[in-house]
Amino acid sequence: MSAIHFRQALVRSDGTGRIVFGTAVPYGQTVDIEEFGRSYREQFAPGAFARSIRERGSKVKLCVNHESRKLPIGRATELREAADGLHAAFHVSATRDGDEALQLVRDGVVDSFSVGFRPVRDRQESGVTVRVEAALMEVSLVSWPAYEGAGVTGVRTARPAISVDVARRRLELILKTW
Repeated sequence: MSAIHFRQALVRSDGTGRIVFGTAVPYGQTVDIEEFGRSYREQFAPGAFARSIRERGSKVKLCVNHESRKLPIGRATELREAADGLHAAFHVSATRDGDEALQLVRDGVVDSFSVGFRPVRDRQESGVTVRVEAALMEVSLVSWPAYEGAGVTGVRTARPAISVDVARRRLELILKTW
């Protein structure tokens, strides 16, 4: 089994909810990587995480700094492939570590995502390792991104715009007027 690789992306927050969202990995952006005692250039191809999304979806966890000795702080509520990258949203649990991480995102102190992945299929293009398929292991909130275009773009609430009770009363009122 190959080692887990880590890549980072920018995160921003402007909300008060418990959902952190943004671009986990931008596609087509080439970066210089130094890891496992070697240097190389890398980029992710569109669709690189499609199988992971299908197979693991909401099981993908949100961590802090790829810390495997601590419990995750959240889980994926949305993982979506788009032409420009892998877009993600995570519900952050109401725990001490989750609250602390969420506050750091809201304050703009932590503004990046980083993906932990296992390479599945690569190709070489003009000296660049293109990640054609990768198994998404986890996503972490981190301080410094490897990929400039990947990051948290906001925080939102998972609650509906109106409560279920209010929606029910409105529906009853509409049905009575028919």
